[in-house]
Amino acid sequence: MKNNNEIRWRLLWNMWLPLLLFLAPLILEHQLVGTIFTPYIYGILVVVVGIVYYFRMGLWQAMAVMDGTAIAIWTYFLASRPGRTYESFKMAGLDLGPEFVPWLEANWSLLAWMGILVINGVVFYTLGFTFVKALELEKSAIRLFRLAARELSDIGNGFTDRPYQAGEHTFSRNELIGLASFMERKKICVTDMSGGNIKFIFSMGISPLNKRQQDKLSYVAFADNGSMSVFISKHDYKQYRNQYTFNQLCEMMGKTFIRFAELYKNRSESMIITELRSV
Repeated sequence: MKNNNEIRWRLLWNMWLPLLLFLAPLILEHQLVGTIFTPYIYGILVVVVGIVYYFRMGLWQAMAVMDGTAIAIWTYFLASRPGRTYESFKMAGLDLGPEFVPWLEANWSLLAWMGILVINGVVFYTLGFTFVKALELEKSAIRLFRLAARELSDIGNGFTDRPYQAGEHTFSRNELIGLASFMERKKICVTDMSGGNIKFIFSMGISPLNKRQQDKLSYVAFADNGSMSVFISKHDYKQYRNQYTFNQLCEMMGKTFIRFAELYKNRSESMIITELRSV
């Protein structure tokens, strides 16, 4: 089996790492120097990450969720630690003026921050699930591309912008609809059942949840007439460290989905998850 590092490094979200990167410096800063720069620097980093995800996925929800998180962090420490914030900023050469702390104490309390937290909660409830789903879909896409490249070694033909005709399939539409429902539920890919095809859509770039840039997404399409086609986007193709023979890569991606369909047909869909987690 090939090394799992054939995909270029990407910034992937981890549930616990952001919390650790916030709490550890915050505690160390408090214990060692007594300042309070960490929440403000961390908030800036959160905003930057939101911008990165916005341009990478094409989802404004990513930036909205990240910006809301940064605002909640900043406003909490302004409300709960106005004096330390003032002294820390003054040490850094930024004098906010003698009225800064009295103004905050008079106009910005933890109760006001709770209002910001409630608004942020609404933002996350309405937009955050889209962002989280997009992150899960991206992780699944990385695994799909790793699976497709496991048995490849040839380096040659470059990218072409035409769908690759991957042969024939023998699955009924109902069987493929069942597979599509399973793949959607497990956040492996997004599916489209229009136009006489059942299309399995995935990408390591623009999110499949972005409805405005569907032409930039990779997919495997099973047609009702038994034909099958594979399209790998230019962005996804370039994420490989090696420029594998394009037709062979498309062929292997098609075989991966044929294998998934066989597993689902034989009621062994749990093996799909096992296979994806093996890379």
